[in-house]
Amino acid sequence: MAPRRAWPLALPPPLWVAAACLALTGLADAVIRHERGMSGDEPFYVRMAAHPGGAHNFPYAYRVGVPWLVHALPFSHPFSFTALSLLAIAAAGGALYALLRRFEIGEGLALGLAVGFVLSPTLLAVLVRHGRSIDPASMLVMCLGCLFIARRNRPALALTLLAGVTVRESSLFLIPFAYAVWARRPIDRRALLDVVAVGLVPVLVYAWLRLTIATAGRQYIPGYSGPFLDARFDLLGQALRGGSWQVELRRLAYTFGPLWLLAPLALQRLRFARAGLVLALLCAAAMSFAFDWGRIAFLAAPVVYVAAGWLVRDRRRLALLTVLALLAVDVGYGVYLQVEGTRHLDSNVGHGIPVY
Repeated sequence: MAPRRAWPLALPPPLWVAAACLALTGLADAVIRHERGMSGDEPFYVRMAAHPGGAHNFPYAYRVGVPWLVHALPFSHPFSFTALSLLAIAAAGGALYALLRRFEIGEGLALGLAVGFVLSPTLLAVLVRHGRSIDPASMLVMCLGCLFIARRNRPALALTLLAGVTVRESSLFLIPFAYAVWARRPIDRRALLDVVAVGLVPVLVYAWLRLTIATAGRQYIPGYSGPFLDARFDLLGQALRGGSWQVELRRLAYTFGPLWLLAPLALQRLRFARAGLVLALLCAAAMSFAFDWGRIAFLAAPVVYVAAGWLVRDRRRLALLTVLALLAVDVGYGVYLQVEGTRHLDSNVGHGIPVY
């Protein structure tokens, strides 16, 4: 028999998944009803993209990666924000697929979970807002970081962290998470040296950003206007006051949908999931600095998706039900966005903050 000719576009499966995710999110962006005007964090990043050299609002001014790139691209700012968000979401979907396959989760299940991820409520809300957000880039950093941690690819993780600290300070959560994954005992010298080698330069770069970038309006930002401990309790009190706690719990619930029920069941047998508790605790601590707890919890998505996928990987019916339930949450939230818009996303965000 004649030798089989290699297909000229024999790309790795994660790249095909990323391409499929790009097509899917592009379709969703084309049919979804976009908001009019700006709300939430959008004005801060739009202002930074228009005037990158100014003294912008604290703490957004340190998150220079996305708005400065939008400023540098030779396209209109609305187009650049949307294009970068779509590309980051698709790339994050491909990275998550590769991470799931790393834990021997079947191709079909990994693909279904990746699709559920890119259409998740947190990322759909970004599309509705014309991509004017750092959430897609943040999730790309978290997914790539978790993939390189699982592979113990130290150079790739260092570069990911270096880019990540320009996007969002929570990228540094990957450093203690890496130690939790790599260490084989509470004090592991080799793991500690690897973590220092990986994280030292990104930490120094972030410190340099904090020291050199001028900011304004810190006194207007909830959680930062007062003594450290008092600000933490004040923000938690605002988040839980009246009916606000119901809003925050609802946001947390639809962030992962059915995966909330499955992921904890993998803790006993999957070491990666147990190490992920470090990431979960850091996200919980971050909830005392900002509102919209669902967005903060979503930073732990790579661990949650791996844990849930690993648990159901050998249970075909349960795996199918999991993916269908996850997609049902995504579609349901998409319909809700079409009807209600994004007003519910800003219910706990301080209004009247000057934009510098």
